[in-house]
Amino acid sequence: MERRSRKEVFLKSLLAVGPLVILLLSYAKNYNEVLLITLLQGGAFGVAQTALGTTLVNDVLLSQHRNKGDLIYGWAGRIGIPLGLFFGYILHLIFPFSNGYWWTLIPCALSFLLVAQTQVPLKAPVKVPIVTLDRFFLPKSCPLALTMVAAPWTLGRITGYFAGRHNEDVIICSAFLFITIGVLAAFLIQIFVRRRIGQRALITASYLLVIVSIVLFSIHNEMANMLSYLLIGCGVGAVSSRHLMDWVTSAQHCQRGTAQNTYMLFWRLAFSIGFLVSDFGLIHDFITDALFCILSIIIYITWVGRQYAANDIGYTE
Repeated sequence: MERRSRKEVFLKSLLAVGPLVILLLSYAKNYNEVLLITLLQGGAFGVAQTALGTTLVNDVLLSQHRNKGDLIYGWAGRIGIPLGLFFGYILHLIFPFSNGYWWTLIPCALSFLLVAQTQVPLKAPVKVPIVTLDRFFLPKSCPLALTMVAAPWTLGRITGYFAGRHNEDVIICSAFLFITIGVLAAFLIQIFVRRRIGQRALITASYLLVIVSIVLFSIHNEMANMLSYLLIGCGVGAVSSRHLMDWVTSAQHCQRGTAQNTYMLFWRLAFSIGFLVSDFGLIHDFITDALFCILSIIIYITWVGRQYAANDIGYTE
C-alpha cells in the first residue's frame, strides 16, 4: 500500500467494495459463497478506509484545518453505519434481496466520482519494506483503546441483536433511524458543550448515556426503547469523536494518519466483535455491556484521561 498512490488504492478498493461484490453476489449459489464474497468486501472496505483516512483526508487540507477534517471524516463514518442500516432495511421492505443491493452502487459511484476528481498533492515515492506496520499502527496509543472500545462494542451488540430478529423490519428501521438522530445530536452537542465542561467530563457523561440506554433497552416498552436508541447514538457518537481527537493530538504531526488508522482499527474490531457476539447469541443480556462501560469510565478517569489531560487545553475543535 505504501508503494502506491493512496488515491489509486482507494479507487481500486472501492470498485471491489461495490461493483465487483455486487456482481459476484448475483452469481452466488449458496451461503458459503456469500460468506467468501462478504469477506472480500470487508477486506476491500478496510483498505479503502485506510487509504482515505490515513492520507487523502489530510493531504488535501491545510495544516490548520486538519483537525476539522479528521473530525468530519470520523463523524461521516459514525453516521454512515446506522443510516446505511436504516436505508438497507428500507430497501429490504421494498425490494427482494436479489434486487435491493444493486442500489448500493449509487453511493459507491458518488464516492468514486468525488475522489477521482480531487487533486491530491504529488509526493515522492517512499521506500519501505514489503511488510511494515509503521504507517498503519501506533502502539503508544493503545491505552486509549481500553477506554474507547466499549462504545462501538455496545453499538455492535445492539446491531447484532436486530440482525437476529426476522419479520420486524419496520421496528428495526425505526431503531436505526433513532440511532442516527442520536449521533447527529451528539455532533451538535459536542460543538456547544465540550468547551464548557472539558474533554474528560464529556466522555464520562457520554458513557453514562450509553449505560442509561442499556438499562432502557432492557425494558420491554416501545417508548423506553426509542429513547434508548437516541441515547446510545448520542453517547457512542460523543465518546468516539472525543477519543479520535485524543488519538490525533497525542501523535506527532507526521503520525496523524497512523494514529487515525489505529483508532479506526480498534473501532471496527470492537463493533464487529460486539455484532458477532449478539448475532451468534454468545451473551443473552446486556449486563456485561453496562459493566464494560463502567470499567471504561473508571480507567479513563483514573489513568487514561489524566495521561491525556494536557491535550484538553489544546483542543480547538
